[in-house]
Amino acid sequence: MITVGSRTATLSCAPGWSDPACTALERAGGDPGRLQRREGASCTMEYSPVHATATGVWDGREYQYERTFSNACELAVTTGPVFQI
Repeated sequence: MITVGSRTATLSCAPGWSDPACTALERAGGDPGRLQRREGASCTMEYSPVHATATGVWDGREYQYERTFSNACELAVTTGPVFQI
């Protein structure tokens, strides 16, 4: 389950799927906390907090992720397509 603010979505990934969010999570071993910030990306210093959470199972392992980003740009450049709901 992926949640950003009041928006919630379910992401289902299976081997061989080409969904960009699944691909990003695959590179991170299924752990949203290991997603890498996009190199060279920059955001304004605007403070408009965005809270993101993710709970689920990847390859039999349970994950819970929760983080508040300073703005939507920081969320996007840090987590890529995973929280684009």
